[in-house]
Amino acid sequence: MQEDLSIYRYYNDQLEYHERYTRHNFLAQRLMNILMQANWYKRILCNKHFVMPKNSIEIHKNRFGRYKAIVDTIATEMQQLNINFNEQRFNKIQTILTKIQNYED
Repeated sequence: MQEDLSIYRYYNDQLEYHERYTRHNFLAQRLMNILMQANWYKRILCNKHFVMPKNSIEIHKNRFGRYKAIVDTIATEMQQLNINFNEQRFNKIQTILTKIQNYED
């Protein structure tokens, strides 16, 4: 009887780890997509020949505000999953997004 329970616990632990790992991969991919979009917008904004109208600047700031909120949500979920979480990395990402949002280099 004890042997059956240990096999069940092992299987349950493996299933739980697989679910956490799958969720972590999904969140990592989502984070990568946000960073690629931010990098694309940064390249456009750093173009010396490109001047943004006032309305576009407000849209840009709102967009990066949403990006920062999504990164916070991803950081919280990754911290709960406890797989390969690095708080300094997320702080650095937030700093970079803030700089792009405020047109700093």
